[in-house]
Amino acid sequence: MRVHISLNVSSVAESAAFYEALFGAPASKRRDDYVNFRLDTPAIHLALQQGDSQAGQGASHFGIELPDQDSLAAWRARLDGAGVAFAPEDAAQCCYATADKLWLTDPDGYRWEVWVRTGEYAEMGATRVTAEASSAACCAA
Repeated sequence: MRVHISLNVSSVAESAAFYEALFGAPASKRRDDYVNFRLDTPAIHLALQQGDSQAGQGASHFGIELPDQDSLAAWRARLDGAGVAFAPEDAAQCCYATADKLWLTDPDGYRWEVWVRTGEYAEMGATRVTAEASSAACCAA
């Protein structure tokens, strides 16, 4: 089973390069106006097609939850090595949980959170995405 996400992007080539670096894997299918990633880890089918980018039009962000701190450290090292910009957020208090996170933004402004849950939190809290996207809560759908 895979989650499927389809995004309109302003440049298929630029977005494909970003997601290849994000996932550490090549695209599964590549055409001039379309690219997809069918991955087992994370279990996702991400399709990118040429079109009007609609970042911020209802989706707060997308996320990849990792199992442990070692996995987060490995993602951080891989993204650093690939030259992908990210903003770390340690000890975030959001969505009734605490977490260590990496925030990334793709070429069209779609926000991605790579994170590991570290504990429970008694309140909804807030996280970096709320400060950077004022109309969205950290866990809004």
